[in-house]
Amino acid sequence: MNKVMNINIGGSVFHVDEEAYEKLKSYLKQINRHFKNTQGGEEIIIDIEARIVELFQQKLVGKKEVITMEDVSEVIAIMGNPSEFEEDTTSDYNDPDISQVSRKRLFRDIDTRMIGGVCSGLGAYFRIDTVWFRIGFVVATLSGLSILVYLILWAIIPPARTISEKLEMQGDPVNITNIEKSFREEMNGIKDKLDDLAHQAKNKFRKKNY
Repeated sequence: MNKVMNINIGGSVFHVDEEAYEKLKSYLKQINRHFKNTQGGEEIIIDIEARIVELFQQKLVGKKEVITMEDVSEVIAIMGNPSEFEEDTTSDYNDPDISQVSRKRLFRDIDTRMIGGVCSGLGAYFRIDTVWFRIGFVVATLSGLSILVYLILWAIIPPARTISEKLEMQGDPVNITNIEKSFREEMNGIKDKLDDLAHQAKNKFRKKNY
């Protein structure tokens, strides 16, 4: 019987058999080495580790207590290997076997919300333009039920806060490539907003002085 080791990933401790431990430890080192010198690398690593934790927890629920070599291999197949996309940065890891593990979950989309993100979350989940849900709620308001329904949905549907949750909201595979891509897009979006604010402030300053 293999010796059982303990490993801490993202604040969660797992019992891992010795062979799986060595493979997982090497994998985590590759991830850290790949992202440690990149902008936002620490945040990307945190999201990757959070996803690995989620996958391991799914494997342990009601089944067993120790993570095996098979479990580690499956998680690596899902997440992707840094050494692979170092050679081919255009790869999206859309392997049929990997894409099957992606799941879609209903969240409130607080990034594009007008009020609570319920309509934008429903739009993302059903892949329907958010405008239709907003129009539906407006029309339903005439019946007097829309506000109550909206508030109930607001209360029971969780917001998509992490990159993993945002990917699941869209139904995209939560792997290393998509996590990094989403992080970069999020940072670029923040940069664009800051640039717009700076531009607006500059224009106001010019008008004030002229």
